[in-house]
Amino acid sequence: MIIEISVAVASLAFVILVAAVVLSLRKVNQTLDSVDRTLKEVRPQLEEVADESRKTLIETRKLIDDMNRKSQQTDVFFESVQGLGHSFQELSTGIARTASAQKERLANVTALVGSGLELLRRWRSERRSDKQDKIKRVN
Repeated sequence: MIIEISVAVASLAFVILVAAVVLSLRKVNQTLDSVDRTLKEVRPQLEEVADESRKTLIETRKLIDDMNRKSQQTDVFFESVQGLGHSFQELSTGIARTASAQKERLANVTALVGSGLELLRRWRSERRSDKQDKIKRVN
């Protein structure tokens, strides 16, 4: 009889175990159905988001390419401006050297003109005094 009770208890335990497994499997099945419904609802939204992301990525690449082209164009412009700055610097240096050289020449010319004016003034002065002497002699 102990064997029969043991078999009955084991059978009851097995039935309870099977019932628990069946209930767990049903819950898992319900959860999987819920996940499937959620995925079906979310899939179109994900596809739309993915499509928008692709479009945004394409536009971003276009903008980056455009910025790179414009950056290269401005690089050429700034290189030209830099070359122009060097040219102005060389011109300024040349003008300064020329002015320095001409300064000495101008000083010499100024001295010559000053001497010439002094000679002219003396000559006129002597000429006037000669005329006055002649007038005095005539009188």
